Amino acid sequence: MRIGIDARFLTHPQPGGFKTYTTNLLSALNQVDKDDEFIVYLDRHPTKDVMLPDSSNFTYRIVDGTRPIVGMPFREQVGLRLQMIKDRLDVMHFLCNTATVGLMGKYIVTLHDTIQLTTMSALPGNNSDLRHWIINGYSKQSILWAVRRAYRVITVSEYVRAEISRTLGIPIERITVTQQAPNPIFRQADECEKQLWRQDVKQRFGIHGRFILGVGYEPRKNIPLLINAFARVAVNNADLSLVLVVAEGLQRSTFQHLVAELGLADRVVVLGAIALLDLVRLYNLADLFVFPSEREGYGLPPLEAMACGLPTIVMNMTSLPEVVLDGALLVDGKDITVWAGTIQQVIADENLRTRLREQGLRRVAMLSWDRCAERTVDVYHAAVFHSPK
Repeated sequence: MRIGIDARFLTHPQPGGFKTYTTNLLSALNQVDKDDEFIVYLDRHPTKDVMLPDSSNFTYRIVDGTRPIVGMPFREQVGLRLQMIKDRLDVMHFLCNTATVGLMGKYIVTLHDTIQLTTMSALPGNNSDLRHWIINGYSKQSILWAVRRAYRVITVSEYVRAEISRTLGIPIERITVTQQAPNPIFRQADECEKQLWRQDVKQRFGIHGRFILGVGYEPRKNIPLLINAFARVAVNNADLSLVLVVAEGLQRSTFQHLVAELGLADRVVVLGAIALLDLVRLYNLADLFVFPSEREGYGLPPLEAMACGLPTIVMNMTSLPEVVLDGALLVDGKDITVWAGTIQQVIADENLRTRLREQGLRRVAMLSWDRCAERTVDVYHAAVFHSPK
């Protein structure tokens, strides 16, 4: 088969779930499928930190087309369409929700969640907001048009599968789940490595001693809930601090303001975007990972933490229970008192932390990017060799 892969998110500078999915799926496809030909579409030349498969059955195309405001839609609807026609594909796979609409050939869309379809966009207040509002509106329509005509929709959890069917009216049998796994870079370090890393993060980030780790910035991640819960736990744990990784600058300032209001400036470290290797170090050095997100299509951060042997607490909502299984502690709702009590329980109980650590590692061992890729290739084969149902 000649398979097209829309991998334009791979070369974007910002980290995130789309880029993680694209990077790991391409790497795994290279491992499990040496027979088919892959044409991978990018929107720019990748930076040195992006590792692309270097195999004879992988070819890369840069989709040209830069326009003010509408650059991404222009590339997706015009530039990519023209290039796909030239390449005479058997099937096309769009990896990140949106797609070229009105295609005549068979195509597959990976829809990671329905959050964008069910969330109202705020009206623009300035030029930057206007651009975001336009792109967001375009993306919603692109998803609606493309997904309903796709041969198959791939998604990441049974929760999202049911949501897609309910929200878009797509028959459940046209939706395939391919579960993701943590990047192999997330692993449990030995004590010698940890000792070196402790000195490093102390020098560069000012982090020392015992700490709880949290990541995220979007409202659904509930970072203020974590900060307020920590404020209660901090009273009885003088040697404990909270470290937050917050990639977005405006939200970082908002969280720092809350920390100051609570009198926790010397107990909370708020970091910006950090390198993947630094995140591995923090997962390995922390005493606990807390992820109070109320809506996740999949939720890789808890799995990354668990892969590093870090006891983990997550909210008992959306996809998270099926993703972590018994590898993390589940908390119902957003009651600060309940979260503070659960955090205190785990921090104070070494046996509980050991159990969570062991169960988390077992859960992660059940997941594999190779299995995700194999299931994805099965969908390609069904699209090419079987008539659509």
